[in-house]
Amino acid sequence: MNQTSGQSTAFGISIGLAFVGGYADASSFLLARTFTGHLTGNCVLAAVSVASKEWHLVLDRFSAVIAFLAGIILSLVLNRFVPVHLRPYSLASAMFIEVLIFIGACAFLTIRTTPELFIGSMCLALGIQNGALHSTKGVSVHSTYMTGMVTTLTQKAFDHYSAKRNSEGDSSKSSTHVTIQTLASMWMTFILGALAGALMVSAFHSIGTLGIVLPLIVLIVAEIKEKSSVD
Repeated sequence: MNQTSGQSTAFGISIGLAFVGGYADASSFLLARTFTGHLTGNCVLAAVSVASKEWHLVLDRFSAVIAFLAGIILSLVLNRFVPVHLRPYSLASAMFIEVLIFIGACAFLTIRTTPELFIGSMCLALGIQNGALHSTKGVSVHSTYMTGMVTTLTQKAFDHYSAKRNSEGDSSKSSTHVTIQTLASMWMTFILGALAGALMVSAFHSIGTLGIVLPLIVLIVAEIKEKSSVD
């Protein structure tokens, strides 16, 4: 497989994971009133819950933060200590673990256990995803939350379109264009995933979370196929 084809596959996987991140975050908020894909929202919501003395929500939201951080650490451990010959498949392994955890999260809701188990599972899965994917096309990315990426996108777009006639070299302009294209694509796909997750959960309630499994399976197959071709 040539380099361009490999980059295209990696970019497609990043876009797919942005869709997964949006889908999971929207569906979990509808089902448990807690964000599961990032820390900022949950920290703010936890503070609001403390102020309003809604202690059960405080537990849910702080457990979400802890589980998300645990997922990141688990992903880093997986990448660090996996045998060298399996390291190219670390992202595929992380996505496979995600699939299992998402299925477990759906099962927790279906059998009507405490919401903390559902929230913890979703946050753990998205923490793993966030830790497993760091960049695409040389651009630093996050597939589970968009705040920092949208800020970077806005800054890059402003600099690019307000200073077209400056002395920047062609390589610098090309790099900026790639960054804008990458971040804008992931942002739009994240929103599309959030819309899909909201619609599926609204229509099928907890079973709607299983809609996230199919795109992950497709991404796993694509990642394994790409890495196998390189080897």
